[in-house]
Amino acid sequence: MSLHRHGLRVAAAVCVIGFCAPVPSGARPAAGRPAASRIAADIVDLTNVERNRHDRTPVRANSRLMRAAQIQAEQMARARTMAHVLPHADYPRPADRLAAANYRWQTYGENVALGQSTAGQVLKEWMRSRGHRKNILKSDFTEMGAGYALDRAGRPYYVQVFAGPLS
Repeated sequence: MSLHRHGLRVAAAVCVIGFCAPVPSGARPAAGRPAASRIAADIVDLTNVERNRHDRTPVRANSRLMRAAQIQAEQMARARTMAHVLPHADYPRPADRLAAANYRWQTYGENVALGQSTAGQVLKEWMRSRGHRKNILKSDFTEMGAGYALDRAGRPYYVQVFAGPLS
């Protein structure tokens, strides 16, 4: 389910051990724009600011989850669409991306967004949405990754992947 706010789009999903339910390489950065890795790192940092603000333990950035999130950001930018499932992509479902990144999970969630101009703006939008906020603050999620890509028109795509690793 998509949420439209101020012409911006965001979507969230939560998955637990294989069951996924929806919840209510792009172009290079233009001159003066931060690199994708810096924006992804900012998303992780800002996520932990929100978790701290709500008395939650910080999530650890995980390189495999960073890869899974970046895969989806790039796939969405290439397809020029925001979705959790991209049927014609190399890794259509979140579980496919986690497998491609060799991440073994017990539970995971994904937030995606399109159109915000900064990491701060995308976090603000996600926190205004019940489903996204739930993913950001969920105690079962102890690790995360973030991804960012631009499509050919310069539109930004953002992804957060949260997980609880398989014990």
